[in-house]
Amino acid sequence: MTHERHDHAHHDQEHEHHHTFDWQTELEQLRQAARHYYEHRFDWRGHGPPEGFDGPRWFPAAPEWRLAAHLDRDVPGAGDHVELATSTGQLRHMTVAGQLVFEVDQHEHRLTAFLTHAADGFEVLFVPFRDATSSVETYGAGRYVEVPYEPDEDPLELDFNYAYNPSCAFSPAYDCPFPPPANRLSIAVQAGEMLPSGSAPH
Repeated sequence: MTHERHDHAHHDQEHEHHHTFDWQTELEQLRQAARHYYEHRFDWRGHGPPEGFDGPRWFPAAPEWRLAAHLDRDVPGAGDHVELATSTGQLRHMTVAGQLVFEVDQHEHRLTAFLTHAADGFEVLFVPFRDATSSVETYGAGRYVEVPYEPDEDPLELDFNYAYNPSCAFSPAYDCPFPPPANRLSIAVQAGEMLPSGSAPH
């Protein structure tokens, strides 16, 4: 369903310039690793790469899309077990952690976040979403972003630079959960992964 987990760097406010550089360096290292993954390790599951495929693509690193978010655990449905439809017509079981509440241009936005575990065993918030770039600059079915989760931490860091495509953006043989209807943003999130090269908007 996902790439390797996109870990977030720790930040030291006393050395903001230094750690801004570290963040951008880390982001580029993760992107280089993703390029290598799709070139050498990705299982296309019987579907060859599209004509002209030259690997994944991303928006430039965008500090303005590194956002502070509050996890609202008091919304209706928080704690419920739900089922999300997937790209192959299956259902994926998820647990609703709550809604991530954040501001862009002084307007409040909300995304439902689901509690899950990363490959390393730590809890993360899984946030599937669509936005105004979907089907234009980014994969039409939506993208995913993961947020490191500490129950007592607030605010949380919602960094759309780490937004990534589901595996079904590359091969339709994969089973990928769709974002729920409530997770459609009216804004254009021009950060994170774009449509792969050589592919048309879905």
